[in-house]
Amino acid sequence: MSDVGKIGSTAFVIAAIRANEPNQAVRLFNDPYARWFASEPAVAATKALDAAFPPATTMVRFRTRFFNEYVERGIENGARQVVLLGGGFDMRAHILADESVIFFEVDQALVVDFKRSVLGAHGLEQPPSVPHNYLEVDLPAELAGVGLELDAPTLVVWEGNTMYLPVGEVMPFLGRLASALPRMSIAFDYMAADLQNRDRLEEADVRRLEGVEAAMRASFPTGFPDLSVFEEHTLLRVAESGHFFRLGHRYGLGDMVDDYPEDWRETLKLYGYCVLTST
Repeated sequence: MSDVGKIGSTAFVIAAIRANEPNQAVRLFNDPYARWFASEPAVAATKALDAAFPPATTMVRFRTRFFNEYVERGIENGARQVVLLGGGFDMRAHILADESVIFFEVDQALVVDFKRSVLGAHGLEQPPSVPHNYLEVDLPAELAGVGLELDAPTLVVWEGNTMYLPVGEVMPFLGRLASALPRMSIAFDYMAADLQNRDRLEEADVRRLEGVEAAMRASFPTGFPDLSVFEEHTLLRVAESGHFFRLGHRYGLGDMVDDYPEDWRETLKLYGYCVLTST
């Protein structure tokens, strides 16, 4: 089993961060289901994240809002399928439900089965799902098997995944996906550094990065300092990219981000978002 197997454990931490959104002075999204998955150890991990690097949980809030907007905008522009890829306890299939759109979920069997049981206990159904490590199966075929139309306009949400994956598997996987889904758009978050060579980073950046890893109880082996590699190695083009912290002004938290120390903002440049679309 590759490092993608670690994603399931981090899903509880992300749920705990989302579950706390009603307590925020400025609410960026609504996820009334997150509390179902916010275990006590996960809540403790969010506190450890804040201690390791105070902006860390805020960036998770920003990315949640960003991916929500990506899905909403994509549906408005004609997408009829949404794939939540390695989504853990992502509840967008219910939060952003639209009668014109079908949501699909992909995650390890233990994650899918656990989520299905929790939803069932609350009277909700799990969306059509592929219960596999997506690096280890023919994902387009598996998705087609649960009803996805390969040639239809499709959005893929790949949130909180790329930094955990084996370095050499990302481009081949994306290549296979793009070849099978000719009308695909995929959005993901990523680390904007060569994480295999951390000695090239500033000492403070490494310290904060390792603090976040320790709080999440996971490691980040993969990053992309240059997004052009996606265009060089896949049938996709970069349609949008940026640093999450710079979304603060868009989300009504510009003053808070502007007050971050300069060295914090430099570290935050290591965490970005990207949207790729079919060429």
